[in-house]
Amino acid sequence: MMETTFSMTRVQHIMRRDLIENWKSNLYGLLGIFAACFFPMLGFLWSAEHWTEEGYPEVYSFERFCGNMLGIIGMVVSVAMIYYASRIMKCMDNKEKRISYLLLPATKLEKFFSRALFVTVGTVLMILVALLALELTHYLLLPLFDLPTVYSQPMLVEVFSMKWAHASVDATGESVYSWWLMQLLVWIFCLWNHSLFILGGSFWYKHPFLKTIGACLAVTILGGILFASSVDSGIWSFLIRRVDENYPHSPQTVNGLLTIISVVFLLFTVFNWWLSYRLFTRSEVVKRKLWRL
Repeated sequence: MMETTFSMTRVQHIMRRDLIENWKSNLYGLLGIFAACFFPMLGFLWSAEHWTEEGYPEVYSFERFCGNMLGIIGMVVSVAMIYYASRIMKCMDNKEKRISYLLLPATKLEKFFSRALFVTVGTVLMILVALLALELTHYLLLPLFDLPTVYSQPMLVEVFSMKWAHASVDATGESVYSWWLMQLLVWIFCLWNHSLFILGGSFWYKHPFLKTIGACLAVTILGGILFASSVDSGIWSFLIRRVDENYPHSPQTVNGLLTIISVVFLLFTVFNWWLSYRLFTRSEVVKRKLWRL
């Protein structure tokens, strides 16, 4: 009888099986991420050549190029992360795959953990390989363009240095909020957004990416309607007045608010992961019905 304790050895066997079965789709995904960054970079290099001809300063031209690449890389990485998150249960998208996966000699926690590693760590590694290939391609393309020597600098170093913006300051030069708390909130919000697609992929086995986007869009529209109704009723004006009366405008107040929001979104993220695992533990060969959850 199989042991019920968690075993990394069994996790490794499951992951090796998935890698062998899905190596082609993983390769296509890596090439897709690379291509989505490469073609815009090619266009930006061509444009940078014209910026130089028009007399823009070399450093400004390079910073503008890296700023454009920051937007492209950020968008591609975001889409790739949520797309692969929605494919967490790709191994269960038809009856034959469900039978094969559910009968693997491993606990359900080990099976879910292996899939979670693929759509988190595996996706990050895929993105890193694609970005390193993009950096190498950047150097290989330079001889084809008449660009200043500043473009010989590592592109990714400059791009990622732009990501870490400084905190806002008020008229007196004092920070409006903690830079670290704001960065923490941004990362937790990204994790929460990622967990929504983990949850969607655990519920919908077929076309989970589109269905999750559709569900999020529907909830957003409904939330917008409810928010507009609450604004008309004057509830928010009353709450804002009460906050202004009881809490002074200070960095401490803003930091406290950032902390509360971070904790709330972190709890939502943990809940989405827990619910995703719960859905997987109730997986059956015949696709479950909603009322049987």
